[in-house]
Amino acid sequence: MNGFHWDLELSKVHMHVTMDMNDTTRHGSEFFKAAHTNDTISMKALLISEEFDPYVRGNLEETILHSALFNGNKEIAELILDRIPSLINEPMTSDMYKGETPMHIAVLKQDVEMVKELLNRGADVVNARATGSCFVPGEECQCYYGEYLLSFAACIGNEEIVRTLIKHSAPLEAQDSLGNTVLHVLVSQSEKKQKYSMYELITSLVTEKQQPSLENIVNNDGYTPLKLAAAEGDLEMFNFLVQKQKKIYWTMGTISYCVYDLTNIDTWGDQKSVLDILTTSRNREVHKLIDAKPVKELLHQKWISFAYKYFLMWMFSYSMYITIFTISSLYRPLKPVPPGQFGDYIVKTQKTLAESYQTKEDYLRLLGELITIVGALVILISEILYLYKIGPKNYFGNTSIGGPFPLLLVCYSLLIAVAVIMRIRADAGEAVPISFALIIGWCNTIYFARGFKTFGKFSIIIQKLIFGDFMHWCCLVFICIIGFTFAFYLMFQTLDLADYPYFRDFSMTLRTTFELMMGLMDIPLPYNKPTPNNIYIAYVMYMLFVYLLLLNLLIAMMDDTYWRIAPETEELWKVQIAATILLLEQRIPAFLKIRSGVPGRSLGFDDDKWYIGVEEILPETEGGAGMSTQRYSQNIRWDVVRRNLGKIINMKDSSESTIL
Repeated sequence: MNGFHWDLELSKVHMHVTMDMNDTTRHGSEFFKAAHTNDTISMKALLISEEFDPYVRGNLEETILHSALFNGNKEIAELILDRIPSLINEPMTSDMYKGETPMHIAVLKQDVEMVKELLNRGADVVNARATGSCFVPGEECQCYYGEYLLSFAACIGNEEIVRTLIKHSAPLEAQDSLGNTVLHVLVSQSEKKQKYSMYELITSLVTEKQQPSLENIVNNDGYTPLKLAAAEGDLEMFNFLVQKQKKIYWTMGTISYCVYDLTNIDTWGDQKSVLDILTTSRNREVHKLIDAKPVKELLHQKWISFAYKYFLMWMFSYSMYITIFTISSLYRPLKPVPPGQFGDYIVKTQKTLAESYQTKEDYLRLLGELITIVGALVILISEILYLYKIGPKNYFGNTSIGGPFPLLLVCYSLLIAVAVIMRIRADAGEAVPISFALIIGWCNTIYFARGFKTFGKFSIIIQKLIFGDFMHWCCLVFICIIGFTFAFYLMFQTLDLADYPYFRDFSMTLRTTFELMMGLMDIPLPYNKPTPNNIYIAYVMYMLFVYLLLLNLLIAMMDDTYWRIAPETEELWKVQIAATILLLEQRIPAFLKIRSGVPGRSLGFDDDKWYIGVEEILPETEGGAGMSTQRYSQNIRWDVVRRNLGKIINMKDSSESTIL
């Protein structure tokens, strides 16, 4: 949004407020009439008269000073302040404009002279807060400027007013009802150039020691300004804030080695870091941060330093585990039964618990079964803890975190528990939960496709298609199949079902209808006997609508979805890698964890922060002819710097990596 549009937005807000003020039924009040018409003589007479109450309020609970300032009547405003100075800090009390003081109005009008006049007369810049519904995010919100005067001035973009307010001790750390400081509010604004300049101005007016504490204040959602920019998917603002913290370590020609502060970005000691926000958000704009500096470099270093090898160990361990479970299931204890005891098609049944473990082979199988049970228990506990940490909303259906796979693991564990109970009871139906557990267990191996670029993209597309188009299509097809099944069942009720065995009852009719829909068979009719014409008509309608139309519709929908999401797959795959890295960080023991980056003290900084180095190629106009250094601290220990320079160089981005 350019400056013109920004001014236009502000003028709309002012017009809205001013019109509401002028439309109040204040015709019975001579004070408001004089303030509105700029009648100085009448105002003087009214102020010295004892017949009129100068504290009268309009329909919006505004005072006469509010009205004078809204209409730009400075002379009358000064008359009112001279006569009734107590009105200077009187707020409006209506629900919509609650808390708005005369000072708020002067700031909104960008009336620098009146702002200074009010300050000289003792206007409160510390406690004045506009908390009405007009200024707080909601249905009636006209502008969210942070409630406090300094936030209003910063969002309006008037540098002189901002400097004046800070000079008069306006609190920079003051937090509104959402917990946002002036820096948070600036991040949330839509006008880009103006909020960058105002952010620079405000941070330049505080000392170097105050700036980090100011930028690390968290709001009610636990976000610092940097985290808020990440959560809103504002890539440009995020890059701006990151670049502000960047330190140039040294440059040589157009090559520059820079260090980026990992505070608020890395997950180490931070439960709501930028990486956490990136992996839990479903906003595509947030996912674009995956290629931003230093996020990309940090994730790359985490992956190659520890995550990749632990991921491979995890993948091979799971593969061995599911193989052991499969072999144990194939050799489950069965015994032959006498012919005809359970029908003509059952020849084996489940052994009792005492009969199941007698031979050496049985005890070898028991070892595999115990491994299966312990593994299922570990999976269930870890998934419950993970669910508790990230919440149900992110746990179920978030493609970045795991998509359907976490839920599949929970179902797998529960099926194993059911199979154990049935084994103890020697229940012959044990094969049912074991069979479904095998299906889920092997399907879950697709989860590990995310570790490889090509397979990971296919996995994302499959998830999007299944849980998008295919699920919706299945709902529609189910309704159609049910309707036609009832129709076929009613048509065959009056016929000799011995000639029509595929329609002998409702369940068989439903199965036949489903097979017809899939094109697995022709309609099973005895062609040597006459069949009512209405059955052929219903069959033709069914094949045209369900088989021909809906199946081709599914193909068209999937094709459209594929080409629509294809550009996003690489980005989503990278986010999945990031989520996997964070998951491994949480689950591996503390003594195996490796913190990424370099401690600030080893780089010559006098702080406890951690940094990551990035090699950057500067435009030729910015690079010097020889080697130069930028002195960002007077106390740098250059002997330490030289010893650790190799660490920075080795942390450069590796474009040859097949992972990130």
